[in-house]
Amino acid sequence: MGDGESRPLVAGRLRDGQWHGVDTVAAVLLALAFGASGTRSGGWGAGAVAAVVWLPVAVRRRRPVGVLYTVLAGAVLALAFTGWEESWIPVGVALYTVAAREPRRRSATALGCSLGAVAAAMALVPRPVPASGVAGDVVFASVMMTLPWLVGTALREQRSYAELAARQALTNERLRIARELHDVVAHHLTVIAVRAEVARAVAAADPQEAERTLALVGTAGRTALTEMRRMLGVLRSPGDGAELGSAPGLADLPALANGAGPRVELSVDPDPPLPPGVELAVYRIVQEALTNVVRHAGSADCRVNLSRTDPGAVEIEVVNDAPARPPSRTPSRRPGGGHGLVGMRERAAMCGGTLSAGPLATGGFRVHARLPCGSEAAR
Repeated sequence: MGDGESRPLVAGRLRDGQWHGVDTVAAVLLALAFGASGTRSGGWGAGAVAAVVWLPVAVRRRRPVGVLYTVLAGAVLALAFTGWEESWIPVGVALYTVAAREPRRRSATALGCSLGAVAAAMALVPRPVPASGVAGDVVFASVMMTLPWLVGTALREQRSYAELAARQALTNERLRIARELHDVVAHHLTVIAVRAEVARAVAAADPQEAERTLALVGTAGRTALTEMRRMLGVLRSPGDGAELGSAPGLADLPALANGAGPRVELSVDPDPPLPPGVELAVYRIVQEALTNVVRHAGSADCRVNLSRTDPGAVEIEVVNDAPARPPSRTPSRRPGGGHGLVGMRERAAMCGGTLSAGPLATGGFRVHARLPCGSEAAR
């Protein structure tokens, strides 16, 4: 959508100071118009009162409550001493501003005071009008003051909901970025740290193994830099399509398995293709599962299997064997523990799927996820 289509023609172009100027001009013009009308019908006194009642509207945005009660007092005096029945009109304008800018309780109090004051003034001031006519005037004035108040209330609630939605969108975006950072940084730094320790340990006894391990370290570092640059590009680019267009998917799984460190047996059912959002979730779940294997099981063999049990879902299974020996400084493994499993469950939930993880009786560990891959999963 272009700039001219996304921004209102007038409201989006005027600043606060310019709106105050618009209010001032409008208040002066209305004061002159109603003053002239009051002068013709009731003399100079009525005209002066009609004009004075409108003038506070010029600062209605700066002091909405004060302007309302000032206009209300002037309107009651106008009804009492001049019989100017249109005094509820500036009260309605002030009520709209209060309803649009003030909290609900203060706005409701202002409406009640205004209705009571104008109704009392119209009913109690002696006028050559039958009781039925006075009642009709009171009802009409009440309706014409309540309608602007309702419009202002609707505008305030709409603005409040829009701000809440914007804050929620910002929170969701922060969570998405945090999740991406965790998946990218945690995986590659874990591989780098563990492989570097292995290379240091075997450097003297097996130089070739050390060289191969250092090559894995270099590959992991370069891949991490590439993904970090991709994320920075996504953050700098407007729109939602940038992430899905450049995010890793099923085609990147072989490189991920080869660079993980342990021996990974990868099996992928490629047909039919998955939506881009599901592909990213599958890649991140497998990536985090392999990170946990490197962190908790060292060089234990691992099997990754992606299968299409039915056309509407994809199943992910990552199973690692028991480690030959427990890695040093490894935290105890508990089902459901750690941020990695939380992140994988969040990834699955975002696609409407489920994920389970836990130790096997043989001493290994299994991660299983089922993700729907219909049209609703890509949204």
